[in-house]
Amino acid sequence: MILSLWVLLLTVCFWAQPSSINKTEKAAIRRAKSLIVSAFDRSLPNVSLEFFLKNEGEGAPIKWEVNDCGEQNGSPATDDRRDPPTCVEADFEAKNRTAVTVLVSVGTFKGGPSGVPALLRVTITNLSGISRPVRHLGDLPMELQRPAPRLPPDLPDPVGAPSSVPITGGSGPPLYNY
Repeated sequence: MILSLWVLLLTVCFWAQPSSINKTEKAAIRRAKSLIVSAFDRSLPNVSLEFFLKNEGEGAPIKWEVNDCGEQNGSPATDDRRDPPTCVEADFEAKNRTAVTVLVSVGTFKGGPSGVPALLRVTITNLSGISRPVRHLGDLPMELQRPAPRLPPDLPDPVGAPSSVPITGGSGPPLYNY
């Protein structure tokens, strides 16, 4: 009987714990989604971040998640004494198969969603895994339409460098000038 009571109590405690965390995370994500993008870049219209990203991602699914903006160092002694910022990260894959990441600060973990939100980072990662920052949120539409840099198939030999073209001029096999 007592064992059953303990199991029931532990089950209720474990069940109740994530819901309070989820409420805070849901509030942070809700706040990030509703931020007006013109607050980050005056060249943008007065639309929500969620609407803007859905539009730029051409309807691609957006993954929203809460994190500590990369500021916790993993040391409980240090991390427990401070209130790390709360960031919401939005990730989606554009039609050209590039990954887009937008990171927005929306408050702190202990204080919850509060204060003035800040756009911390916008990054585009190409198929090769090479990331490049986007300086302003308003540059994202242009960056998503920008073709990948194309390099010439073969670079010409530098001026004054020896050529690897065979030199002919005798009855024997070709000689190479290196």
